[in-house]
Amino acid sequence: MEQWFHKLEAREQLMVAVGAFFVALYLLYLLLWSPIVSQGQQLKQQNQAVAESLASVRSLAAEYTALKKSGADSKSPVGSNLSRIVDSSVARNQLKMNRFQPSSSGDVQVRFENAVFNNIVAWLYELESGYAIAVKELSVTPGAATGLVNVSVRLHGDG
Repeated sequence: MEQWFHKLEAREQLMVAVGAFFVALYLLYLLLWSPIVSQGQQLKQQNQAVAESLASVRSLAAEYTALKKSGADSKSPVGSNLSRIVDSSVARNQLKMNRFQPSSSGDVQVRFENAVFNNIVAWLYELESGYAIAVKELSVTPGAATGLVNVSVRLHGDG
């Protein structure tokens, strides 16, 4: 190869040398610079995704803290008394208890007579969805008029 290069004229040797220089630069770019730049871009994208995730977590944490301070989680039965929850929810749903009997197992037995059926359903939904109070037993019989029912229900909660 060296003999071939020396047989060339000076002008041809210069062109081959310049060409070899540019080929070497191109190979350095392909083998070294391009992977480094590509990896740097990937790391920037990963950092941006992590930063967005962190911002989302911080936003949710701030929202949680604000809700906790405002008392929005006051419907939670933790630390609440099952009797008080039942009593206040009965009033909110325009119902009147005929009998309220707590048991030693933590359950309560509630009896309604001639109560509006829709109000009973709304009350039970509120207890289950809002306070995680479970209905263990339910007995519904027709009341004195259309739309009225007699209800006996056994409730269980962690309160």
